[in-house]
Amino acid sequence: FFSRTKDRQIVGGKVLSGEIKSGSHIKVIRNGKEIERGVVRGLEQAKAKTDEVKEGFEFGTNIEAKIDLAPGDMIESVMMVEK
Repeated sequence: FFSRTKDRQIVGGKVLSGEIKSGSHIKVIRNGKEIERGVVRGLEQAKAKTDEVKEGFEFGTNIEAKIDLAPGDMIESVMMVEK
């Protein structure tokens, strides 16, 4: 957790599996339970803006969510697709 303003916060993390994309919807998981939903509003990797981060890489992100994320929280990224 780096900073917070109103409903947005900047946090850092590492992609454990799959990928995370800018604009994706997220679920915040704490102690195995979903505690919040939000949206990824921006991603950075190695201090450069990017649209996605692949498995195994660290990133910084601007997340829109109402609660403060805490160390150890997991972010599950979901892309919504209309058919």
